[in-house]
Amino acid sequence: MGGNGGRMGGGYGNMTVPVPRHGPQLGPPGRWWDDKRTVRALGLRSDQQRKMDDIFNANKGQLENLLGNLQREEQRLSSLNREDLQDENKVFAAIDRVTVARAELEKASAHVLLLIRKEMDGGQLAALDRETANQQ
Repeated sequence: MGGNGGRMGGGYGNMTVPVPRHGPQLGPPGRWWDDKRTVRALGLRSDQQRKMDDIFNANKGQLENLLGNLQREEQRLSSLNREDLQDENKVFAAIDRVTVARAELEKASAHVLLLIRKEMDGGQLAALDRETANQQ
């Protein structure tokens, strides 16, 4: 995923759903339920979109906190001084903190996307999965 902390789409000013780096792809990049083309392709209703927005907004603070924690841990790791880099225990402890922070963000992101998917019917889910597969 590179340097964007596991997010797909823009930053948290226009916050998008961070997407898990591994495992099943649960949706296309960003707030796909707001994208007009995707909405048409999936046949999403406005009430579904509102519920998806409500789910996202209810979890936005937690996602922001987890992303901030990941970014802090990545910064701490990258700012280890020369002496610390010679200490295997310090290096691996910093790596472990980054790994845990990333896993927490990925799990929370997957949870939000699974909640959003629950607002869709079977045909919409099949169309979403096809669209997601086509983007890979």
